[in-house]
Amino acid sequence: MIEAGKYWVAKGQKIDDINNIEDVITFDWSKNPTDDYIKLSESFYYAARIIAEEIVEHSSDNVKCDQWFFPSFYLYRQAIELLCKGLLISVVPRKDITNKLTTYKHNIIDLFKDYCSISSTQAFIKDEVSWLNSYLTELEIIDSKSNLFRYPIKDGYLNQYRDDFLDIVDMINSIDQCYSLIFKCVNEKHSPLKYTNGIDLSLTPKVLFFATHGFGNCMLYTSPWDEGYYPHIQGYSDIAYFLIDKMEKNHWSFLPIAFLIRHAIELALKCMLVSRTDTNVGEHVQRQKRRSHIIYKDLWKSVKDMVEHYANAMGYDLEVVSCADTYLNELSSLDKQGDRFRYPTNYGLEYHLSLSKVDYYQAIYWLIGIFNFVNGCSDMLDAAYEFECDMRSEYL
Repeated sequence: MIEAGKYWVAKGQKIDDINNIEDVITFDWSKNPTDDYIKLSESFYYAARIIAEEIVEHSSDNVKCDQWFFPSFYLYRQAIELLCKGLLISVVPRKDITNKLTTYKHNIIDLFKDYCSISSTQAFIKDEVSWLNSYLTELEIIDSKSNLFRYPIKDGYLNQYRDDFLDIVDMINSIDQCYSLIFKCVNEKHSPLKYTNGIDLSLTPKVLFFATHGFGNCMLYTSPWDEGYYPHIQGYSDIAYFLIDKMEKNHWSFLPIAFLIRHAIELALKCMLVSRTDTNVGEHVQRQKRRSHIIYKDLWKSVKDMVEHYANAMGYDLEVVSCADTYLNELSSLDKQGDRFRYPTNYGLEYHLSLSKVDYYQAIYWLIGIFNFVNGCSDMLDAAYEFECDMRSEYL
């Protein structure tokens, strides 16, 4: 895994700077939305499988089980959503697709059912349709907004199961089978049967499986000190670093890795947003901005004064904060809502990522530099809070 800690924000650097011509990748969209959604879904699926296999092979590693599982499961979910959207786009007239995508948003079961009602493709046997309907119905019930595995458990459905254990192997087997079955619907040029080895309809069509112990499983734990952000921040950043050397160097692999780092940045900013330091953003701002995905205007701007206050008190160079501000503004311009690394197009099927080519590693290291700065600021605020608590206990 790369030495991520050595990358930092630096004045004058941009995400599309070219340092090594041999590492340049081009965003070569086919401009056929169906094909591009399917190919991007496969990239997220490959990333999910790489991480899932690593977790299962190292079941005694509590960090991987507890911190890597949520982001890996999200990658699977995103792969299925992209696949279903690609399939629906293939059978719906362009004049109608915007309304359908806007209506369904992240609702995979409705995307899938609508596709099946229109398509003449007979890809499934009866039992496979029943299995998928059961699985996707539960997925919609527990994760209708595609947030469950992206944010702390206290914010969602899993909060009721705090301190329980998720059965990693059973959950991975089921969601992997869900993707494999739906992939049978793709056009022949995508090799629809390539993931069907090992399909077992005797698997229970459930999303959540619980275990009675923690070994090799994921504990649903939330720290009272960081609102549950820490394991997600570490998990999303760690698996991004792990994938850099595991996936082929192209724009398809760049997008899930860039998403993972961008999401870790968002999580670290939100962790600062809920800081308990004496100088903080206030409960009103916390409530108003906590669910926003807008990195620069809503999140960074809300915490910037607090960061500068403590950085100045600790003797840090505020020029670094100014440099990071430029980085975060550029990242927000590139991906304001956290969707442009996840989807090829907007709901109107307009390709929306403004990058045409990047130096693969330079762009990734640029993103890591932002994350290291933001995460470092979060650590600084934690240290400041501990110091303030110590001072109160000593003098009060």
